[in-house]
Amino acid sequence: MAKSSEVGTLSLRERNKIRTRQELLQSALEVFADVGYGGATMEAIAALAGASKVTVYTYFPAGREELFRELYEQINTELLERAALVYADSGDYADHALALARALFDVAERPLYGRFYSIDDPALDQAVNPVRGHASSVWIDLISDDLARAAARGEVCTENPRALATLIVGAMRWALTDIARGRTTAQDLLAGLDALVRGLARRPMSP
Repeated sequence: MAKSSEVGTLSLRERNKIRTRQELLQSALEVFADVGYGGATMEAIAALAGASKVTVYTYFPAGREELFRELYEQINTELLERAALVYADSGDYADHALALARALFDVAERPLYGRFYSIDDPALDQAVNPVRGHASSVWIDLISDDLARAAARGEVCTENPRALATLIVGAMRWALTDIARGRTTAQDLLAGLDALVRGLARRPMSP
């Protein structure tokens, strides 16, 4: 997706193409929310967008798999941009992990995006597999590096920071699903995650 600063330098034709592409992606998201991936045909997406099926294939020649992969990757990109902002600020491993969780839970709380990004349809899982885990893998690297530095300073006790980072990100992803399905709130899960990650801190030994 083009950034606003880039859009300002584009021609009217190019801006219209970007707008049409985004309208098709939004329509795909709405159809998915209504009937699931199985019912999210190119015909249904085109009808909701007020476009022809030919137009949809013009923008997404590989079909709906390409369309939904791009939609999923847009969310990945947003989360990676949020991560860059988080790590541009000072903070310890727990501060960073909590800030990443807030970014993910923001997605979870959006009515259309949360269910889509949590992947509750095996067919959709297969379709987005080439880009699934993109943001998570970067987050695991970031949290793992944080934990390794904290362990070197004696702040946490771990011989395998990557394993811990993988578990933390996995917990975030599971929380995403629960929030998106209305089983719990982001606030409650943030509080639980805060207790979890800060509980990794090494406790001073009693005299």
